[in-house]
Amino acid sequence: MNLRVSIVVLVAAWFASFAATAGAAEVLPARDVCQPTTAARTRDGNCVPCAVGPISTRPGFLALLEQVRTRRAAFADIDRRIDGASGDPEVQSLLQGRNLAHALYGSDADFIAGGNASRCLTGDNEAARARATPIACDAIPREGLVVLLTAGQSNISNTGAPDQSGRFYQPHNRFYNFDRFDGRCYVARNPLLGTTGDGENVATRLGDELIDRGLAKTVLIAPAAIGGTYLEEWRARGGKYFEVLLATIAGLRDAGLEPSAVLWHQGESNAFAFSTNGAEDGTHLQVTPKMKEAGRLSYLRNYLEIVAGLRAADVTAPIFVATATLCGSIPDEIIRSAQAVVPNPALGVHPGPDTDQIGLTLRHDGCHMSRAGTELHARMWADRLAEFWKSDARRP
Repeated sequence: MNLRVSIVVLVAAWFASFAATAGAAEVLPARDVCQPTTAARTRDGNCVPCAVGPISTRPGFLALLEQVRTRRAAFADIDRRIDGASGDPEVQSLLQGRNLAHALYGSDADFIAGGNASRCLTGDNEAARARATPIACDAIPREGLVVLLTAGQSNISNTGAPDQSGRFYQPHNRFYNFDRFDGRCYVARNPLLGTTGDGENVATRLGDELIDRGLAKTVLIAPAAIGGTYLEEWRARGGKYFEVLLATIAGLRDAGLEPSAVLWHQGESNAFAFSTNGAEDGTHLQVTPKMKEAGRLSYLRNYLEIVAGLRAADVTAPIFVATATLCGSIPDEIIRSAQAVVPNPALGVHPGPDTDQIGLTLRHDGCHMSRAGTELHARMWADRLAEFWKSDARRP
């Protein structure tokens, strides 16, 4: 049985057991220790002083947090099936605990792979919010409204370059931005509120694309992406950022809103070790075929956990998974192959764009998009959504 078929079977069986509530997996563990310093300055730049406990005290968030914690059986089932996907003892060993993280990530292994000692959260962009135009969330028209929850790492956050005169692209249509930090809505403009970076965001241009093409009457973007993150950091177990997703979802629901689509763009960080044979802290790696196989299975586990966590939070919107590994080097086939297996329409998971096709000439620093790169990136997302909505009865 090939990898694609085996994973489709595995995910289908996993969802079949999703309603069960038994299991011992530690979902969304309590945070009682802080250790936000890492070797990667990009991640340290995301961090505010660490605090223990939940990231929000809003009742809707706390209720959603508890709901996901009680629906833990699917996470344990993912472990049983991923851990059994290889009969090689070395691969099996690497898949246990943080063994693979220690083999690939150098001194940042424990920070990246989760645990109580890895809490590091992003700061609020108060300066950008001070320039924004607020609007009551209940004043946003609901007819033809598309709500985009965007998540992952830097290329779906505010990292796009301005034009040659230093000006940001600003929408020519009026649409909106949900800020997860204060739970309020604003007129959308670059940089978007709720995510990291101070440049252009592909979703800002995507909003115009969807409206111009007649795919939406209006758009609300709810950004949750955090630059420099690994997929492990978004897991519901041990990952420090899954609560960011829950806080965004709970905030939307408090405003009477629900995601129409989840756009996930991540992979550049996880590809780094395989494409460079090195960790971000400078450690030189001897990446073996068995490490690659474990890395592919681990990446699949992490994506399946994120999907399970979103479904446990009653997010029924389609989830679109981009193929993305290019950042300062060549595309990485290990992570690309894992990303290609994740989509399964029966589970509401669909392929996003292959942004590795956006070459280095359209990236202002070898990784993040130039103005032309962002424009192409937005068109690629719009194409995928248009293709999906053309054949799906749930078009907004």
